[in-house]
Amino acid sequence: AKFLIWRVKHISQRQFVYFLSILVGFTSGVGAVILKNLTHFFQHLLEGNLVKYYHNAFYFLFPIIGLTATYFAAKYIIRHKVSHGIPSTLYAISKKKGVMRKYQMFGSILTAPLTVGFGGSVGLEGPTVATGAAISSNIARMFHMNQTTRNLLIGCAAAGAMSSIFKAPIAAIIFAIEVFSLDLTIASMLPLLLASISAIITSYFFFGNDVLLPFKIEDSFTIADFPFYLILGIVAGATSIYFTEVYERTQKLFNKIDSPIKRLLVGGIGIGILVYFV
Repeated sequence: AKFLIWRVKHISQRQFVYFLSILVGFTSGVGAVILKNLTHFFQHLLEGNLVKYYHNAFYFLFPIIGLTATYFAAKYIIRHKVSHGIPSTLYAISKKKGVMRKYQMFGSILTAPLTVGFGGSVGLEGPTVATGAAISSNIARMFHMNQTTRNLLIGCAAAGAMSSIFKAPIAAIIFAIEVFSLDLTIASMLPLLLASISAIITSYFFFGNDVLLPFKIEDSFTIADFPFYLILGIVAGATSIYFTEVYERTQKLFNKIDSPIKRLLVGGIGIGILVYFV
């Protein structure tokens, strides 16, 4: 309470939001570092001598083990349902005035590395965004920020998470503005920029110059190639529609299975078969 009174007297609201955006970017970057390192730890642990010197059939068992560990972690440690990363964040913004529960700050940190590290077919982008968003929401509540500022800081956390993972600060800002429907004004742009830069500096501090998806452009763009880019865009759009439709239909089929243990076994065995043949 004493700090809040001192802050009101000596620091303007805009300056304090800038400070919080830097803090949120840093925490999002640290969250990305923890998620990434834990995932690689499980991966290297499993791909060591156990598989190298014995048999590739172990790849069939790993997804089941990982999903089982995730199930028990969610049931007995977190004791709440861990929802999808970005949809749960959007739900908090649209339905809960930007308020996210405290367990969401560490829920994805526990479950995502277990799932991905053991071969589960998901990514770390959603869990990283959810972790950063939950931390930013609780930081905003701790300092009694209003709903508008909470939503802005959640967008800053999303930008920071994507910036830290992919080392692409500008693309991360565009992602946050597009996905979370933030107003593109100076009042929102500066916090997003500060959070994105803070997160990428954190990522460089821990990971160095390593890039998740390294590439080098060797050919220059020519106007004659434009039809091929057009075709690529159409194919990519059709693929995204296919992926979304299959994903939603598969989820509906799994929702018809009442027992979570049965869902776990069916999903784990299915992923295990795919991983084994790959």
